[in-house]
Order: sequence, then C-alpha cells, then structure tokens
Amino acid sequence: MTTDARRVIVVGSGIAGLYAALAAAERSGPADEPAVTLLTKDRLRDSNTWYAQGGIAAVTPDSAATGDSVASHVADTLAAGAHAGDPAAVELLCRDAWEHVERVVAAGADFDRGPDGFALGLEGAHTHARILHHGGDATGAGIASALIRACRAAEADGRLRIREGAFVTDLLQHDDGAVAGVRLLPSGAGETADELAGDAVVLATGGIGRIFEFTTNPAGATGDGAALADRAGARLADVEFVQFHPTLLNAAAVRAVAGEGPAPTLMISEAVRGEGAVLLDGNGRRFMPGIDPRAELAPRDVVARAIHAARRATGAVHLDARHLERERGAGFLARRFPGIHAGLGAVGLDPARETIPVAEAQHYWMGGIATDTSGRTSLPGLYAVGEVACTGVHGANRLASNSLLEGLVFSWRAVDAILAGPGRPAGATTVSRHGSDRASASRRASALADVSTAGLGARLRRLAARDLAVVRDGRGLRAAAVATANIAAEAERRLGSQPASRETHELANGALIAHRIACAALDRERSLGAHFRSDARTGAARTTDTRDETEEAHAPEHFAAARP
Repeated sequence: MTTDARRVIVVGSGIAGLYAALAAAERSGPADEPAVTLLTKDRLRDSNTWYAQGGIAAVTPDSAATGDSVASHVADTLAAGAHAGDPAAVELLCRDAWEHVERVVAAGADFDRGPDGFALGLEGAHTHARILHHGGDATGAGIASALIRACRAAEADGRLRIREGAFVTDLLQHDDGAVAGVRLLPSGAGETADELAGDAVVLATGGIGRIFEFTTNPAGATGDGAALADRAGARLADVEFVQFHPTLLNAAAVRAVAGEGPAPTLMISEAVRGEGAVLLDGNGRRFMPGIDPRAELAPRDVVARAIHAARRATGAVHLDARHLERERGAGFLARRFPGIHAGLGAVGLDPARETIPVAEAQHYWMGGIATDTSGRTSLPGLYAVGEVACTGVHGANRLASNSLLEGLVFSWRAVDAILAGPGRPAGATTVSRHGSDRASASRRASALADVSTAGLGARLRRLAARDLAVVRDGRGLRAAAVATANIAAEAERRLGSQPASRETHELANGALIAHRIACAALDRERSLGAHFRSDARTGAARTTDTRDETEEAHAPEHFAAARP
C-alpha cells in the first residue's frame, strides 16, 4: 500500500509526530511532491519528548528471562491507572512494545547496556525492572535525535516535507464536518494565512503543561491540538485527569539558599527513586512508608499528594540520594544520572552530599482527544496520537515510562488506518468554521480588555496552579470554570479584532482546555486516580477505586463515524 492518493499532515514533532511522519513517509510511493507533511510550531527538537529523562517501558527478552511478562506490564498499567483504563488498549500497548523498540533501534536509537544485555531500570508502580534508558537520564533526546535524523533523510529523499515554525490555528473541514486540512498562522505582518489540504490530519501536539504555573513541560506545551479538535467538534475524554510529577526541583527553595536569580526548571526523574532515593519531610523524617506499602515507588498520584501534604505540614520535602553514593561507590550518581547531576550542580547542589528540595508539578495529561486504538477521533479525517490523544491506556493516572511507548505504538497504528482508508472525493467543499465566531466575539464588550495578553496568561497559570492542581475542591473548581471561560472569551475576542499573534492563539487554546478541565473535574465529585477532590462526596477515595459502572467507558463505538 502506498500513500500516492493519501495526503497526510502530521502536526507536532515529539516522539508520536516524528514516528507517524516517518512511518507514513517510508511507505509513500514516488510522486512529484511528498505526500506526507510534518509541521511543528518551533524546531523539530522542541517537544516534551526531547526533555524526557525517564525511559521507555517494554518487556524485553532480557526482562522476560528474569520473570517479567506482558501480562505483568498490563497489570501494572491498569493498577497505576486506578483500573480506569481500557484493558484492550493496554493489552495492545504492552504486547506491541518490543516490536517498536526494535524499530526505533533500527532507526538509529540506542539504549544503555550492561554486561548481560540492556541496563533495565525499575520505576514507580512497576513490579519488574523493564525500563530502557539512553544516556542514563536522556532517553527522550536520544530517541528524538534518531527519529529526527531519519525524518531528515526521508526529506532529502523527497518522501517527506518538513516545515518548522509552522503554527496551526484552525482545522479546515468539509461541509459535512470531515477534516480536510489545516490553516497556518501568517509568517509575518501583511502575510496571508497559508492553508494545506490533506486527506488525513494527525494531531501529535503534546501536552498542556504551560497552562499551569509549575510544570515539567517546555514552553510549547499549550494545549493547541486538543483546542483545535474541540473547536472542530471532536470529542474529548478524561480531561480531568492531570498527572503531577512528584519531584520537580523546588526552585523557590534553591533561590532562598543561593540568594540568586531563578533556578532552572529541572525534573528529578522517578528513576532516582527507582535506584533507592527516599523522600524526607521538613523535619527530616521519611514519610512514604506510612502512606503506601510501595513507599517511594507508589504511583505518581499517591506520591505527589503525599509530597503536597508534607510540604504544607512541615514546610519542605527533600529527596535524599546520599546513601546511594556510599553504597554504589563515588561517582555513581553522576554516571547514572549525568543530566540531573549537571543540572543540580549548576545551582550549587551536590546530590552525593546534600538533599534535593522538591515539589510536585504538572507533568502529563491522561485526557485528550478521544480516539480508538488506531488514532481515529470522532471526526472523519482527524487522527490524534501521543499525549494529545486519549486512547484509554493511562486510565486515571499514567504508569511511569509508558508515554514514550504510547507515542510509538499508536502512531504506527494510526498510519496503518490512514493508509487502509479511501481518499476524499475530489472537489469536496472545504470551509473554516471559526472565522465568523471570532468576528462576532470581537464586537462584545469585555471586562478583561485592559489586561495584556501576557497578563491574562499569567492569571490563567496562577488559577490553574491553585484550583486545578493535585488537590481540588468544588469551590475552587467553580471559580476556575468561570475565570477560564472569561479568559477564553477575551482571547477569542482579540483573535477577531486584532492582527493574529501566536501568543494570543496559545492563550485561547490554553484557556479553552483549562475550562474543559475545570468543568469535568467539577462534574466528577468522586476522587479517582490523579483527580483528587478534598470534598469528595464519598470521602477520600482509594487510589485503586474504579469507575462507577454507570459511567461512560472509553469504548470504540464512539468512533464508528470516523471509520473510512
């Protein structure tokens, strides 16, 4: 099967976007112009993937020989997700993992090895050591570098077109609602918006971290893809489930000690705890064994809430890895975690001699654009893969090191589905559905009109950090729902009345998704996984609670209309 009649547009250059573009390009036939286009709003390397310290989870021949199994990986994934995930999707994820690890190795990626094979790590909520790493704590950059090289080679061969600095502002749709392409932000003053037609658009735009004041995500994670899909009428799912990483370097504490300017955003990988580092409260007491029998290796939602509570009660939480240096020998931490060690050294911290101040921060979004296991959304012609998609594999809380794997497995399946489907009939009408809405919004009065776009962005991040965070309640969620709606409306007003800017588009996108999160979290009155309500109507829920039988499940029948 070739893509001669299938024009594919991939939006986003993390692991999911790069792998989807490469998979489609490798199967494209000869043509005057490449049938596959990869768009990214910054550089190819500017993605969450590039900064991923943790590894990629897979049952390898090495781990299977020591007792690991696909069934165990499935069980760990479902348990970490509070048994709210889709078992069929999880089975696919874990079953196909090794196949795609082999594919990325063939594309040029490599993983750390020991004398007996792969150097497999253990991370929170995994029952076996099955985590592959590159460069100790630079797995994302290692995989992304290999895929970028492969994509550049496909570009040189004429099988792939790559456009960096291409910001998508709208999805184009046929008159029946099917997605027909994308509109791009004009490249300069006086320029007109560029439109690209496609038989399939694959959204791989990543996460939402920059909606929040404290996040592990880079600057481009502003919820763009989910907002594009939402405005076009695609269904979102599980949007209330936002994961908070337990151990971001507490920049405020570092500044207080050093007396200097802002410390860099530095995530302390879960793999550090996997090696045996422990958490201490402000009184120097280890607290996790009293909260969960898995202690520091409990699921992320459990550890993040425990850190949140300990910081409120004792003023601080520190990660202590000093004993690892004593037990494993001088230089162990620098060898095992070279990037983290260097980052800490840049702010004057030596983890071999000092404890590391940490705090919880937004990290990953389990919700997103609802898809089936082939990336199909509820709109024909629109696919979603990676963090922007909600496949059902993560449930209410993602298992560590499953995100890079999800990007591989479901991107490949999405490309398979695209190539198997018929092209769109020639001459179908293409429309944009948002211009008139924005023109109407531009004529409305707004109480926020005097606040700068940057000021509105800061306001959005503060309220998300306060009301959409690791612990929520009805009062805060109601306030957030109103405030985010107002900010979103003001951003849309500006898009209709002023020359469009990327900053305003990102504000509109982030505010829309924050509003969806607030509303969904308000509707879910019961705690589940990463969504924790301090005012839960059934009291404090256990992390193993499952969905009510009356709740809507993540099921493939929602996507029948999207099937070719």
